[in-house]
This record gives sequence, structure tokens and C-alpha cells, in this order.
Amino acid sequence: MNSLLNSLSAVSVILILTGCGYVLSMLGWIRPDAKTFLSKYLMRFAVPVMCVYSLRTQLTLDLLKSSWVLLLIPALSTAFSFLLSMAIGKSMRLGPKQASVFAVMCSVSNAIFIGYSMCLELFGSECTPYAMIFYLCNTAYAQLVGVAMIKRSGGQSGTSFRDSVISFFRTPSILGVLAGVFLILTGLQPPALFMSCAKYINNTVTPLALLMAGHIIWEIGLRNVRLNKLLILTMVFRFLISPGITLLLCMLFNVSGLAKDVLIVLSAMPVLTQTVVASAEYGADEQLAAQGIAVTTLACFIVIPVIMLLLQA
Repeated sequence: MNSLLNSLSAVSVILILTGCGYVLSMLGWIRPDAKTFLSKYLMRFAVPVMCVYSLRTQLTLDLLKSSWVLLLIPALSTAFSFLLSMAIGKSMRLGPKQASVFAVMCSVSNAIFIGYSMCLELFGSECTPYAMIFYLCNTAYAQLVGVAMIKRSGGQSGTSFRDSVISFFRTPSILGVLAGVFLILTGLQPPALFMSCAKYINNTVTPLALLMAGHIIWEIGLRNVRLNKLLILTMVFRFLISPGITLLLCMLFNVSGLAKDVLIVLSAMPVLTQTVVASAEYGADEQLAAQGIAVTTLACFIVIPVIMLLLQA
């Protein structure tokens, strides 16, 4: 009962902050230019700083040495979900613009804006190393496979694998993860002044990310969301199939405790926000992506307490 109450309390905090973003957007306080600022501030500055600070303070060298298993689990789970969703899309005879968006929605989760915030409330800062490992795999797949596939489905020439890899390693958040890992491997300690400033910047990520999530839901418009077969299947993947695969892989590789719980919760997060951005930019099914984000974001506030109850059973 205590675990259920704790998870309900954590989810309520996330829901309230997301709701604040929705209400402030409705009042006109958060405008498109503010969204642009929040997106750039978070993804190009605050999240990279958070990665360096959190990994340097939370990740140990021993854990880093054994992290190949933790990297393998989300990589395999994502790949299996992707292949299964592609097969389902083919059997339903979806057009390429819908099939690509559907596959990305089913296989990639929102590991930062919602996922990391949720894990911090549920597990505390000890979850950071496992969340960053999951985020590394999640972002690698989104950049190297997901965005490239959406681009091709929209009728634009696909990006070469070499260019995709270069783009991946130029992503600020990935550079932040790699910098944090480098500091751990070398034993270097950043200056105390940097770590003090980074601590304050780190504390801005969760509230601002959730305000932005609320703004995105407001932009999509709840009235425009209509449940259909694809959205229902997306929720089945996000909240049943993906966490189920992750659980089986954790059992197979003997991963337990906090690491298992964090990986399962992150695999049950909503659709990645970048899906709708890429769909709009490259001419794929933007409407499907937007509805997928709205439906799965709202549904996760109901699903996560149930998952936490099952994990603690």
C-alpha cells in the first residue's frame, strides 16, 4: 500500500506540473517563442550540464564497467518493439507516412521530458545512472533509425548512416553523457565552482521540461484527439509490450533492484516528442504523431502507479 501511495504522490507531482504548463499556455503566458526558448535551453544547455553533473556525482566506475548489460537491455527491447510494430503496420497495409510514425511511436519513449522527471520522483537521484544509460540507447535509436525512416517516408532523400552518426555525436545531450563518462573513467573532478552552478542548472530541468510538456499537449489540443486503432495499438506497445520485453530481458540477464525498476518505468513512457517535430519537418503523418503524444502522455499518469504496484508485489 505504501508503494502505491508513493507512486500516486510522485505521479501527482508530475501531473500537476504538466497541468501548470497547460493552464499557463491557455492563459497565453507560454507562447511559441517561450516554447522555442525552453526547448533550446533544455536540450542544448541544461540537459547536457545535468548529464555531466548527475553522472559525475551518481555513477561509479564499477557500475560503468558493468553497464554493457544495461545498455543491451533497452537496445534489444527497442529493436524488438520496432520490428514487431513494423510487421503489424505491414499487415494493416499502412502507407509509408503512417507506418514510419507508428513504428517510432511504438519503439521510442520520452526518456527525458517525462521519463527522467518521473524516475526522480519515484526513485530519487539514485536512478540517474540507469536513466542516462537508457537515454543513451533511446536517443541513439531515435537519431540513427527513427528520424531517418520518417524522413524517407515523407518523400525526402534519406540521410546516410555516416551523416546520422556524426549528427548523433553532435547532439549536445549525448556530448554531456560522454563527458560525464569521460570524467568517471579518468577520475577527473570538475572545479567546485562548476559543480555548484551545475547543481542549480540541474534543478531547473524537471520543472521546465514538464511545463513544456504541458504546453505541447495544449498546442495539440485535447479536442483534436480521437482514439483509433493505431493509437490504441500504440498504447499497447508503450505500456504493455515494451515494458514486458524489458522485464523479460532483465530476468534473462539477471538485472534486478533499482536498475530493473528504472529500465521498466522508462520503457513505459509516452511517445517521444521529437516524433511530431520530425513528422512535421519531413512531411510524414504529423497528426498521428501529435495525437500519439497527447494520448500516451495522459495515459502514463494512470499506468505508472499500476506498474509500480506490480514491481513492488
